Amino acid sequence: MRSFPELLMQRALLSSEDVACRFFKGASLEAEVLTFGALWEQSAGLAAHLQGLGLSGQRVLLACKCQQQFVVAFYACLLAGVVAVPAATPRREVLQQRLQLIVRDAGARAILFDSDELLHAELIPELDELLKVDLRSGDIAPRVQTMGWQPVLPELSAPAFLQYTSGSTGDPKGVVVSHGNLLHNCAAIQDAMEITPKSVLFTALPLFHDMGLVGGVLQLMYSGCAALFLSPSEFVQYPERWLKIISEYGVTISGGPNFMYDLAARTIEPSQIEGVDLSSWNIAFCGAEPIRAATVARFTNRFAAHGFRAHAFYPCYGMAESTLLVTGAQAGSLPIVHRRMDASIIGCGVPRRDTRIEIVDPESLQRVPIGADGEIWVHGGSVAQGYWRRPELSEHIFRAKLAGDASGDAFLRTGDLGFMHDGQLFVSGRLKDLIILNGRKYSPQDIEVECEQSHGALRQAGGAAFDIAGEEGPRLVVVFELRRDWLRRDQDWSDVITAMRASVHTAYGLPVSEVVLIKPGTLPRTSSGKVRRNQCRMDYLSRSLERVVVGETPAAQNALRVEVVESA
Repeated sequence: MRSFPELLMQRALLSSEDVACRFFKGASLEAEVLTFGALWEQSAGLAAHLQGLGLSGQRVLLACKCQQQFVVAFYACLLAGVVAVPAATPRREVLQQRLQLIVRDAGARAILFDSDELLHAELIPELDELLKVDLRSGDIAPRVQTMGWQPVLPELSAPAFLQYTSGSTGDPKGVVVSHGNLLHNCAAIQDAMEITPKSVLFTALPLFHDMGLVGGVLQLMYSGCAALFLSPSEFVQYPERWLKIISEYGVTISGGPNFMYDLAARTIEPSQIEGVDLSSWNIAFCGAEPIRAATVARFTNRFAAHGFRAHAFYPCYGMAESTLLVTGAQAGSLPIVHRRMDASIIGCGVPRRDTRIEIVDPESLQRVPIGADGEIWVHGGSVAQGYWRRPELSEHIFRAKLAGDASGDAFLRTGDLGFMHDGQLFVSGRLKDLIILNGRKYSPQDIEVECEQSHGALRQAGGAAFDIAGEEGPRLVVVFELRRDWLRRDQDWSDVITAMRASVHTAYGLPVSEVVLIKPGTLPRTSSGKVRRNQCRMDYLSRSLERVVVGETPAAQNALRVEVVESA
């Protein structure tokens, strides 16, 4: 098959009555079912409508609350030759801002939606300029066969969709994923996880992100198997439903970031999963954020009595810039744990298909010795085309060259640190400053701006936000310089911290584990004035930051005031 439109037609023709999707909502665990035939009929009908609106070849925002609407609309875009731009629906102000920026950056012509929030253009003025297609409208007829309609059959190099990275609302970057990238990566996932038409996939991940989209929505069509869907919000509220559905429907492949396993192991009560049988679960994939050995052990021990096997745990590594999967473990093997610098690092497997991994010194651009840390570089057919309308950045990130490499192969610079051991990739850290909490990525700059604007006591551009490892998982820490005229107002410092915490929680729903107030001019910076967040993190961990003190005894506060005056 040359493309997903052809695959969808083939599945509808040969497996029309087979279940393609089951969508779950509520405690009953009763699902809405979509067969391959029904999926073709609904998506083809919408595709014909989109073509009639002149949207073929255009970028179209896809913002759906309903998972079924999303799946149908995404396939409709593929069939119509529309470049879909998946995005989260704007529940918070920060998501509204992000949607505005994506609309501008993508140059979107229309929006496909299914909720009333997006009808209020005053919230997001940019939407007022877009053609609006309400997927709840009864005007979109599903019957297209009588019209002699045919889907667009794209070239492999043509863009299939733009996957906007989730790291920043201030500087969104759209990864251009081609039809060829999709086929290559889905084939790699199928091989790595041994997926067959008899497999049963299950995802409780956001469908507008790469893991839920490529690993769920697209993989079901590529492999011809059934896929089950539960909304992320329902999983977070009722994680036991994840395990109940796996048990009741014989799910063979499911997973997500580390936080999902940690949440399930810590919060599910024995009474909530009586009779649950997890023995069908062969691939429990885990990726998208650091995989913690303690979480793997906790989850395995917690649910062993329900048939979960340690061999099912499947560590993997991937990113949107490489469509999704880069490396994956050997199916059915125990995770490999490597001790390094007093940390337990779990192996993320080996590259698949023609994917090639190099570990590179990010400064000299030369390979590092086997076993040494360096930046992870990726080459292969899954590497995306670049960032939308960012030619210089794309050249730097997607077309990097190894020093002294005669092959001339272009590599993707991942920004992640890792090393190879016994042929397996171990991810040890990040060159990037992105903060990853609960499976989602956040820009430190965005969090710093929220804090700065929360209170007049804080210096402009005087903060650093970062995550650190903790016994219970990653924690968010914010370090900020006080303005000099606030150094003596220690009785008000607690109000400053309260305002910072409230601002971050309102904007992102994140708890700030610790706020550290420091003296002006002491934040680690480069010679050009940029904040050195990694250095700030190291200084925080070594307790070498020049802190002011909150909640200490009066004697300690007096001692601090003397120190501040002397250094002024």
